[in-house]
Amino acid sequence: MHTALLLTRTIHGQLHHYSRFGAQSANGGLNSSQGGSGNLGYINPDNRNFDKGNCASSLADRRHVFNLSGVAESPKFSSAVLPAVASEWRFSPILRILSGVWQSATVSDTAFSAIANQRANQILPNMYGEKTQDNWLNPAAFARPAPGALGNVSPNTILGPGQFQFDASLTRTFQIRENQSVEFRAEAFNVTNSPRLGNPTTKVNSSQFGRTASKNGSRIMRFALKYFF
Repeated sequence: MHTALLLTRTIHGQLHHYSRFGAQSANGGLNSSQGGSGNLGYINPDNRNFDKGNCASSLADRRHVFNLSGVAESPKFSSAVLPAVASEWRFSPILRILSGVWQSATVSDTAFSAIANQRANQILPNMYGEKTQDNWLNPAAFARPAPGALGNVSPNTILGPGQFQFDASLTRTFQIRENQSVEFRAEAFNVTNSPRLGNPTTKVNSSQFGRTASKNGSRIMRFALKYFF
């Protein structure tokens, strides 16, 4: 299922762009690699439904994608002081919110079938921890299956961290002479300094299980002056 909403509006001289996309994709029953690419066969050839679940590809099953952008410009003031200070500034914000991608809790070859990506047993109803970098998943929620057995958890049931990004720019052009001007530009990426977590480690027998492997998203600011002549 795919849905999309696109909207562009001009409100009091300000331009706004809004888009929201939703997509849901299901794995048709083939055991694929963790990234969603590559057919590795059926984990249980006698039960093809055993491998049905959410699609692991970040492009195919990114459930929600929200984008909002706009351009707002301050008016031209008629007083003696305000035009030099507050007129014709242009503010351009961009907001982007993405939902996470799906992963599987995997174990080594407990079924002795030499098939990769065998899955764990889920033994607690809630698989998540505090959803922090060091505790995205609760290790106590999963266990290795008994020797010779397959796990009970469906593929791609773990939803990884989403992403939040707010960028903005502020610009103004100062006219010096008829054919000369100076443009001032200030840009900020990740204005809110929000962390962006990577996907958690989902190999049950790993000492890093449940922890996100990476964390980035530092605020970056940039300033520039351009002289046109």
